[in-house]
Amino acid sequence: MGVARKARAGWGRLSATILAIAMGGAGCTCLMASTGDMMADYTVEHLNPFMIGFGDLGMACELAQSVGGQLLSFERITDAPNKAAVATMASAGACTEAQIWEHELRSLRAIKRRDGAEAKDARLAEKRGHAVAAWRYQKASTYLAAAYKAKPDACPELDSREDELTWLLGNIAGVQAVQHDRAVGGMVGVSLDVPRRSARHIRCLNNERWWGVPAALEAAVWTGIPGAAPEGADPWKQMADAAAIGRETGVRLSLAIWAQAAAAAGRTDEVRQVIRAFKAAGQAKAAPAQWKLLDMNAQAQILALSDRLWTEATGHRTPTGALGTFWDDGAEADGGDDDLLDDLGGDAADPAPSEPPAAETTDGDI
Repeated sequence: MGVARKARAGWGRLSATILAIAMGGAGCTCLMASTGDMMADYTVEHLNPFMIGFGDLGMACELAQSVGGQLLSFERITDAPNKAAVATMASAGACTEAQIWEHELRSLRAIKRRDGAEAKDARLAEKRGHAVAAWRYQKASTYLAAAYKAKPDACPELDSREDELTWLLGNIAGVQAVQHDRAVGGMVGVSLDVPRRSARHIRCLNNERWWGVPAALEAAVWTGIPGAAPEGADPWKQMADAAAIGRETGVRLSLAIWAQAAAAAGRTDEVRQVIRAFKAAGQAKAAPAQWKLLDMNAQAQILALSDRLWTEATGHRTPTGALGTFWDDGAEADGGDDDLLDDLGGDAADPAPSEPPAAETTDGDI
């Protein structure tokens, strides 16, 4: 009987230990789950608005790349942070875009000096970047669909300005995913239904409230998909009208969308026209402080297009402070090769900027 009592006591202690471990583990899991929920809410309600107003493109995209995985990993123990993941993956995709632009410029410079091997290597690196960007933007679009259960021809419930911003960024990301995937022959496998769906869903937002971007994105999709535009619609006029709203509000995303669509369609003269209009709009009206990052992202897109044109023509990117001008605009055209060294001097320093410099497209910065 003594042996039996000792055996029962031993099993009792073992059971209590197992129960304690289980309860401790459950408590730990609950703590981690609540932390994940808090991080997701904090990202949507505070981190994203702060970074958009702070206006540092490089910091925004590096933040997404460095801690985005930690945020997304909480889906293992609690509800997936779908809303927070949209902006996170879109920002990570923007980081990759900056690298793509650099590879493209390297390829153009190599072509200019007839260096076939370097040009090919740069093009291969560019294609790898397109695949990564397509995947990241596709993930943003996927998280958007999970966060807002919208039917194909219906709008979701967007209860706050943060919801509307997430909806805007996610639908733009969907169109960008297809664009990058097309650049690598569909390697990532982004559905071609995505841009049509994004064009419909973006119209759930008020066009004037969101700086003409819904109308501009819708029209851009029409220009990229034959037969997508409704009968009688003029996508180029619609983009021009949307750009006018962007100029008036100070957030120039609609102009960037117009320029990208024109570049994809081979309308180079129109691209130059939009770049000039973009620069003039920025001089006429500054972006509202709370939306600074979005306007600077638009400037990054415009500067990338300008750099491409300048590099194709001259072998170098847009000179410092020359966005909105071109090599054949009189003084620049008459300067000759001596002007290539102008930016290397130290005669006068530019005044210290009041905000981070916009998109001098270096690796990792938008």
